[in-house]
Parts: sequence; structure tokens; C-alpha cells
Amino acid sequence: MARRSYHHGDLRRALLTAAAAFLRDGDVTALTMQTLAKAAGVSPAAPYHHFEDKPALLAALAEEGFDQLFERLTAATASPAAAADKLVALARAYFEFAAARPAHYRIMFLPEIRDRARFASLHASAGRSMQLLVGILVTGLSGVSEPEIAARAVAAWSACHGFVALRMAGVLSNMPGLPDLATLERFTSAQMTLAALADRPKSSN
Repeated sequence: MARRSYHHGDLRRALLTAAAAFLRDGDVTALTMQTLAKAAGVSPAAPYHHFEDKPALLAALAEEGFDQLFERLTAATASPAAAADKLVALARAYFEFAAARPAHYRIMFLPEIRDRARFASLHASAGRSMQLLVGILVTGLSGVSEPEIAARAVAAWSACHGFVALRMAGVLSNMPGLPDLATLERFTSAQMTLAALADRPKSSN
């Protein structure tokens, strides 16, 4: 069978699509450039014309994921509403993205792509979602310092990410006595919002 041919740009897309398909079920450690070349129907050397190495390909897929996540979060929080409503909508959009794009989500936080200098555009894309979250908190909290706003944003993000990690691992659907996932999503969204916007405890001194 003749190999498929790609015009410039098509192979890059084909490789990213093949990587996402592989990572829906396969482990990232088993993913190789040779595997992707075979899936795309090209020579083993062809992928290196578009990606220097495997981390570079993973970074491109992760950046694509963060771009898509930001689009969903922006759309979900676009309507004028109270900060609490925006946070609930943001959390639900986050959960929906992770469910719809599990392969992307799995690689968005890999240690192989945390080099901020090498993958600057990836980290810039990732930062946009955090900036959106911080902006919502700024509108909902008065008299709170920037470092505390940032800390609350990280705590809110951690709640969302932790829930997604448990759900993706099948833990929540495997524990007896728990409500259904939709109920857990709603409760997690609400609790995250309450914690993010809660008043600071008064000092006892």
C-alpha cells in the first residue's frame, strides 16, 4: 500500500490527531514518534520535520488543550453575573472540557512539558485560564491582597483538577454509597465557589 502524502501542515495535524487518539487509552510512556509515524502512514523520520522530539509534540497537544479550555471557560463566564455564578459556571465548563477532551487533559500537566523557557507559548496559553479565574475573584472579593487572590485561585483550580483526576481514574464511580457523578459535579462546583469567596477567619489575637 502506498504511503499517504501530506502537504505542509497536514502532517503536523495528523500527528497531533494520532497522538490524541493514542492517549485516550494508551499510556504516555508508550507513545513514540515511530508509533505516530506509522499511524500517519509516513516514514519514521517524517515527524521530526514538525516536532523536534516527543516533548515538543506533547507540548503542542497540551497547548491546543489549554486553548480549547480557555475558549470554553470564556464562553461559560461571558454573561454578566455575580462572581459566585461565574465560578460555578467556570467549574462546570472545566469538568465538561476534561470529559470531552480526556486525551488533551491527560497531557496538559505532564512534567515533560513544564520547561517554561522552551515551551513559552504553551505556558502563556495555560496562564490565560488562570488569569480569567483571578479576574473573577477580583470582582467578587474586596480588600483582598493580590497574593491572597492568587492563593485562592490556586485552591479553586486544585479543587477542580482534583475532582477531574478522581473521576478520570474511575474512583468516584467505583465507591459505593456516593451520589451520581452529575450530583458530585454540582456539589464540587458549589463548594469550590463557597471556599474561593469565603470571608477570611478573624484573628483571635
